[in-house]
Amino acid sequence: MWLSSSIRQLTVVGFLLVVIPLTAALISTVFQVDKLAAQMQEAVRDSAQAVEASRLIATQALSMERSAGQYGVLRDPILFERYQTQREQLTEAIARLLALLPLQTDVINQINKLSQREEALYDQLEKWSSIPGHDAQKLGPEFKLADIVNPIPRLVTEWIVNDSKSINSQVEDVQRMLLWQAIALTPLALILAGVFSVLITRPLRNLGKAIRCLGAGELTTPVQVSGPRDVRELGEQLDWMRQRLAELEQQKLIFLQHVSHELKTPLTAIREGTGLLHDKVVGSLNEEQTEVVKILHKSSLMLQAQVEGLLSFNLAMAEDRPDQLQVVDLAGMTHDAIEKHQLTMRPRHISVEKDIHYVEVPGEYRQLRTVLDNLLSNAIKYSPDAAEIQIKLGMEDNMACLDVIDQGAGIDFKDRQQVFEPFFQGKQVSRGPIKGTGLGLAIAQRYVYLHNGSIQVLHSDRGTHIRVCLPLTGEKDAQ
Repeated sequence: MWLSSSIRQLTVVGFLLVVIPLTAALISTVFQVDKLAAQMQEAVRDSAQAVEASRLIATQALSMERSAGQYGVLRDPILFERYQTQREQLTEAIARLLALLPLQTDVINQINKLSQREEALYDQLEKWSSIPGHDAQKLGPEFKLADIVNPIPRLVTEWIVNDSKSINSQVEDVQRMLLWQAIALTPLALILAGVFSVLITRPLRNLGKAIRCLGAGELTTPVQVSGPRDVRELGEQLDWMRQRLAELEQQKLIFLQHVSHELKTPLTAIREGTGLLHDKVVGSLNEEQTEVVKILHKSSLMLQAQVEGLLSFNLAMAEDRPDQLQVVDLAGMTHDAIEKHQLTMRPRHISVEKDIHYVEVPGEYRQLRTVLDNLLSNAIKYSPDAAEIQIKLGMEDNMACLDVIDQGAGIDFKDRQQVFEPFFQGKQVSRGPIKGTGLGLAIAQRYVYLHNGSIQVLHSDRGTHIRVCLPLTGEKDAQ
């Protein structure tokens, strides 16, 4: 079918379907206007000729009546010849006028009367010419031509006026036809344009949606794009790329998992060895050796944090949905998380301003606790000393919403989406004792996604503002 053609072919077909009726209407309009213009030109020409012919008929008829009257008195053959000549001219003028006039008009009737009376007058003149003598004769009223010829110019004018009205009526008919064409074709063209616009843009929108899903890391849903052939082929290529990305993602996870486990064993040995040295189990240490042991111990803690972060990230990425769903008290979980981090906040004199309401959500306790720990840990790491962290928990639009706001340097607008990518490190300087892995927010985003929720960075004038929203099952004010 033509719907399975390429976008170019579909565009050409749509353009033709829109242009063809408009072109047909334009051709019809040009034809009607040309026809009307020709009729108007013909009417003007016929009107001028009819007026001239009627004027000539009236002049010739009056001259013939005068010549006939003079012949009746004088009986001069020259006058009779003049009458005959005038009679021929009258006949020609009548013929020209009759050729211009339609049938069954008052002008034709009047001309017929004129022809009949002139024929009677000519017969009378022939009788006079055949009778010898010069007795003067006057024409009777039955031979007068003036009373018949005088109405002819007026009747011709009336015919011209009626013909003009007929042309005006045709002009109005053409105008109405053009108006109805415009009324009918304009919506048709718009509908066709709209239909083909949808046929062309909808597959492109689906293609853009599929690309955005790939960019967001959604690699489980196959890319299926319907529409023109070239768009479907592009969709197939995107699905191939999705499969390749999924394979690479799986290989990356396997690699990280393998590296994490491989690092964990020697790391344990390093920590145990530094512990033995620190406890002087193998002998006393001088001051420089003690300093080296402290550095080793601190480095082992940082490496342990990195390994645990990798393990947690692998675990988060491997899970497709929360296990063992239960009703989770987010308010109690938030209080517990704040209490857990008190030892980290107290030396730096960081306080927490709480606005927490009782909210319950269906979820997996361990995953939601990890989300809270990671958000609070990030806020503490990037907050200056003696700062205040705001934590709000409540309900908005049938969602449980948790807001964590610190007073750090904040996150640049261009980095707001990247902060949820694995291993991303922003420009902010961490003030915590151990450098972060760049996996905390990525893990939090994964667990929130598994709970059909959302996590985003909001604009804040005082630092970083992160909001998590989860589907809600029940809420009431905390006592």
